[in-house]
Amino acid sequence: MTIKLEHYNILLVDDEYLLRQSVSRLIGSLDEAFKVTSEAANGEEALEILKKESIHVVIADINMPVMNGLELSKKIREHYPDILIVLLTGFAEFSYAQEAIRLGVFDYLLKPVSDEDLSSVFYKLRLKLSQRYMLGEDEASLGRDSKEHVDYAVSYMQEHYMEDIDIGALADSMGFTPAYLTKLFSRYVGETPLKFLTGIRIHEARRLLLESTLTIKEVGEHVGYPDQFHFSKTFRKYTDMNPSAYRKQGLE
Repeated sequence: MTIKLEHYNILLVDDEYLLRQSVSRLIGSLDEAFKVTSEAANGEEALEILKKESIHVVIADINMPVMNGLELSKKIREHYPDILIVLLTGFAEFSYAQEAIRLGVFDYLLKPVSDEDLSSVFYKLRLKLSQRYMLGEDEASLGRDSKEHVDYAVSYMQEHYMEDIDIGALADSMGFTPAYLTKLFSRYVGETPLKFLTGIRIHEARRLLLESTLTIKEVGEHVGYPDQFHFSKTFRKYTDMNPSAYRKQGLE
């Protein structure tokens, strides 16, 4: 079930008041979909706020007194797994940011936070959050965004069909689960991403079988099937004949 919201609520956590004010103003100027609704000076204060407030995103500094960003992230992942976490880090703390990603933190931002970096993180956040929530004023634009994401996936597969494409990894790069990408793809294209990719590959394989002197194995490799048995099996499933028979029939 998709929950309708006016905006995504952000809890901003940093022991430096001026930095909180600066980041809060930057957030307000970049994307109306996000709003800083709560602030805290350390991890313990943040956890108290999370008990009372509805928060969708926590942006927290790694280096804070009382409870630092990594400790806070562990607590949030344990008690509030739906909340997305973005950590603020300096260059000297970069190794901690990498550790945070391994702990399940959504992303990180290097300080001082730039417009470009924050916009990039917000884009990924919106993709992820749109799977669970829908902004009241954004239903039409969300539909346009979904179509654009599907168009991107289509273009990517058309350009890279000869490579080892992992649909799960493609979905993840767009901020989607494989199931959600499949749902969107089926809605706009009429078939699953895997079936669409296979169709591209078989179409190109047919062309190569008739127009080139490549061996069956080489044709398979050229269209993304390094294993000849798998290529022949897939080709037969879609054409009702194996590659050799198809080539022979086409050249007669």
